[in-house]
Parts: sequence; structure tokens; C-alpha cells
Amino acid sequence: MSETGSFSFPRNQRLKSKKLSDLVFAKGAKIKAPPIIGRFIDTPLPEPVAIQAMVTVSKKKFKRAVDRNRVKRLMREAWRLEKPALENRLLTDEKQRAIVFIFVGNEMPDFETVRSSVASLVQKMFPSQPDQD
Repeated sequence: MSETGSFSFPRNQRLKSKKLSDLVFAKGAKIKAPPIIGRFIDTPLPEPVAIQAMVTVSKKKFKRAVDRNRVKRLMREAWRLEKPALENRLLTDEKQRAIVFIFVGNEMPDFETVRSSVASLVQKMFPSQPDQD
């Protein structure tokens, strides 16, 4: 089990299941905070954690792997810093959530842009608000 409010992003909190990621894309709610789109669904997870997250970047928009990896690294770091608020809320509600962050921008972002976008997505994901379909 992860610590409540931890700023780490351990392996068991990474969404790696093909079945779960397909479920998130098929039935999950979609929220936007350009240049990132978030998709999420409340579902039982295979690990005893509140959240499992995945980040993706289009190969069509970023041809070079180093650029895709850089954007993914920025997104993971922004998520790591913004995660505790949502994680604590889900733990108190005893829910589990799978999340996918999709970068849809056309140019290399700076960290502040990515962090503000992820923070906006996290605010929109709070369970107290109705899910957007």
C-alpha cells in the first residue's frame, strides 16, 4: 500500500494493464485542459492503490523518441506533484480510479504549462463533481 499523500510514483501506481487501458478509452469520462486530455474511470484495480495512471504522447506529432520521452517525463513529474490531493480524496471515498493523460499539443511544452494543465485536470476529476461524459 502506498502512503497517503506521498509524492512518489511507484510502479504499482502505473497503469500497465491493456484490458484496463482499453476500458478507460472505451467507457471513461473525458476532460480537457489543453495541451493535455485526461480520460478516467472508477473501476477496481489489480493493485491495492487508489489511482493508476498512464501517460501517452503521439508518435505522429513527435517523430523523435527523445522528444516523446521528454514530454512523457514532464507529464509524469507534473502528475507526481499533483497526485496527492486526488489520491487522498479517493482514499476517503474508498474508490479506485484508472487515469490516462494524453498529450495533444504540437510543440515541445515547458514544465509550467504541463503542470498547470495536469493541475486543472486533477481539479476537474474530484469525485464530488459529476462525471463529464
